[in-house]
Amino acid sequence: MSDIPSELFLHILLQVPAESLLRFRAVCRAWRCIIDDPSFIKSHTTNQVSSNTLLIRNLSGARLFSLSLDSINYAEGCQTIEVTPVKRVIRRGVPYFCDLPVASCNGLILISHYDVKKTWVIWNPLTREFRELPEPDTEVRLRGSGIGYDYAADDYKVVRIDEQIRHGEFVNQTFVYSLKSDSWRMIKDCPYYIWPLGQGVYLNGALHWRSSNMIIVLDLETEDYTQLPLPPVPIRPRAPLEQCLDAMDGCLFLSCYYMIERLDGWMMKDYGVEKSWMKLFSFGKLDIINSLGHLRPIAYLKSKGQVLLQHDTRFFWLDIEKNSAKKVTIDGLPDNFSSQNFQGSLVRLNDSGGVGRSVAMKITGAKRKRANTRLKLRVKITDWSDSDSIYDSDSSWWSYDSDW
Repeated sequence: MSDIPSELFLHILLQVPAESLLRFRAVCRAWRCIIDDPSFIKSHTTNQVSSNTLLIRNLSGARLFSLSLDSINYAEGCQTIEVTPVKRVIRRGVPYFCDLPVASCNGLILISHYDVKKTWVIWNPLTREFRELPEPDTEVRLRGSGIGYDYAADDYKVVRIDEQIRHGEFVNQTFVYSLKSDSWRMIKDCPYYIWPLGQGVYLNGALHWRSSNMIIVLDLETEDYTQLPLPPVPIRPRAPLEQCLDAMDGCLFLSCYYMIERLDGWMMKDYGVEKSWMKLFSFGKLDIINSLGHLRPIAYLKSKGQVLLQHDTRFFWLDIEKNSAKKVTIDGLPDNFSSQNFQGSLVRLNDSGGVGRSVAMKITGAKRKRANTRLKLRVKITDWSDSDSIYDSDSSWWSYDSDW
């Protein structure tokens, strides 16, 4: 290794997936220092431009699973595609009342609960760190939320938009939480109506929400609201019944479902340019899909010209050129679930990672004793090489956790 120039060695490490880098920390002290360095973490996170993992939540409980899209191959002449079983995500220490993934950005997941909307948690499943957010000083009638990264401030921000009555009029009050300062503050009201209620889509340093006639944009650096145009879709009475905004392949993506059983997929190739909206696909009812309603594109493989679709609890690969679809059979899925793209990262939630201040872990009394006992058992099983580290260097982060 000494013959490899340091610049080349660093470049190689920047191409390695975050999950593998956690294992590489156990190689030697020098590697650990490089991988734990805040500058390296920032560069590595920026370099990871695409997501190849789905995070799947069991709707009837509080369990999370992962599915690698690399394990799914669209095989010629095969009507059913079988893939490896999904793996269960370790959520050690994360409060059980927080079981609803709200949004994600750079490997950090914002989670909450339907009945506890004031209590949110930021969680990195890869490093297993989490931060319980303080309660904002507001009465909750949530209209929109999201998490994103402010490049200029090197800070992760959580945004919540609450509907309030002020002087007899409805206003969309906006609150921003800073991971660095660990506090909420109020910014300018959102001048647009977010419909329907939903999570913000993070892209290019901004959060995006769909409205009836525009895309609402909040720049996380300036904290100013602007708007982007929707693609040229029909208006009433032929307007789409359902529209879903997402980010795929580094672009904004809008899927539109019509009553005539047609699904269109639009991609904004050049961010902010109205004429760059391109219709990626348009197809009618397929034999293996009973109805196109609630059919959601969740991943786009540009090199293969394929789109992964989810319909309720089933997945399908769509071949754009051939306009054909194949069912994806996956072992280990829960009966009812929701899914979202997820990109693992090394982003830390404490001082050593450059953002945030502490990990919110509260264990006292008898609970501490039980936790310590479980920790000792875990050490024997996984053979941690660094007892004071939260990283598990020898076992996969997607491995089964018997304590969960």
